[in-house]
Amino acid sequence: MYLPLTIRCLAIIFTGLIPIFSVVASELQSPMEAWSKARAASDFSGSILIAKGDDIVFEQGFGLADIEQNQSFTADTVVDVLSLTKQFTAAAILKLEEQGALSVNDTLDQFFDHVPKDKKQITLHQLLNHTSGLKGNYKWDYRKVTRAELETNILTSRLHSSPGEEYRYSNIGYSLLGIVIEKVSGKAYEEFLHEQIFKPAGMTQTGYRIPQWESNKFAVGYRSRAITFGGWLARAANWLGADDRWGTPLDQYWAEDGPWWNLRANGGLLSTLNDLYRWHLALKNNLVLSEEAKSKLHTPPHINSGDNYYGYGWRIEKTDAAVSAMYHNGGNPYFFSLFYHDIKNDLVLLFATNDWNSVDDGQFYGLHEAMMAEYVETKQVQP
Repeated sequence: MYLPLTIRCLAIIFTGLIPIFSVVASELQSPMEAWSKARAASDFSGSILIAKGDDIVFEQGFGLADIEQNQSFTADTVVDVLSLTKQFTAAAILKLEEQGALSVNDTLDQFFDHVPKDKKQITLHQLLNHTSGLKGNYKWDYRKVTRAELETNILTSRLHSSPGEEYRYSNIGYSLLGIVIEKVSGKAYEEFLHEQIFKPAGMTQTGYRIPQWESNKFAVGYRSRAITFGGWLARAANWLGADDRWGTPLDQYWAEDGPWWNLRANGGLLSTLNDLYRWHLALKNNLVLSEEAKSKLHTPPHINSGDNYYGYGWRIEKTDAAVSAMYHNGGNPYFFSLFYHDIKNDLVLLFATNDWNSVDDGQFYGLHEAMMAEYVETKQVQP
């Protein structure tokens, strides 16, 4: 299932323990130029978009999104954004609250029949910030799980803690929110998001089945590039007669209207970096949610460990009492994505890759430092 942000790759991105800049003779390069050249000289494949204020200040694709079709990665490549999906599910719940259809303080027994006693008082708020006590996952992403099956499994499963007592990242909790969206709105999950969120934000390349994507625009997953066990997985697949190409999410086992319910609403949305940037602008300019509703995305955050907080579909960085950044990542064995919004400096960093090996090999070392040196620090930093 989709991996929590505590995985080592995000630490790699932001630690910056290994210098990446080099100077040829006396040439002086800007920090982002140096980082970009280092990536271009490697076998990294992915795309990056950085915006400051209302302007895109850096956008570049590296390597191939589809090796067989020789398709380059760009900010318009359709990628699996994985657990970034949760921020859209959270926004949909807040949209319904704005419309007076529900409250985040509503309990499960207001939406579901025959809710066991131990789960009757679980609130939407607790589902949104992962404090419901529910388990994390139910079956592999591409196994068949109907809405009714997931609902029954969740309601009859054992709680790991009392509701509201502690943080526990739960994918199925967000799938349950997706069911609430359907029950309250009377529309399919993707249909509601398309009408109430994606369309107002100008996001024509985001969804499960509704967008009319071009077949040559997708990032493809490869078994040899999969996280940790990539080499083993590729050799086993070859031995069994399969090639290295795993494919796109649309090549996998989905229902007619999108992924099965063990993945729906908690992950699996397809999008592009340019569309994710449109989403950022829509939030910033209150095109989808009011200022009051939007504030609930990051307040009040629930602390889970140390200085790590979780709001509604976003992880939160705090400086003293103020929110300094909102971010989320998503990962499965084949893809990784990140949406990082530095609120303090009005910077947005978006990136996606189809190569976990490049993450493990340190291809992201120094990115955050290069971005800060380029667009925030007043003095020029020599690589």
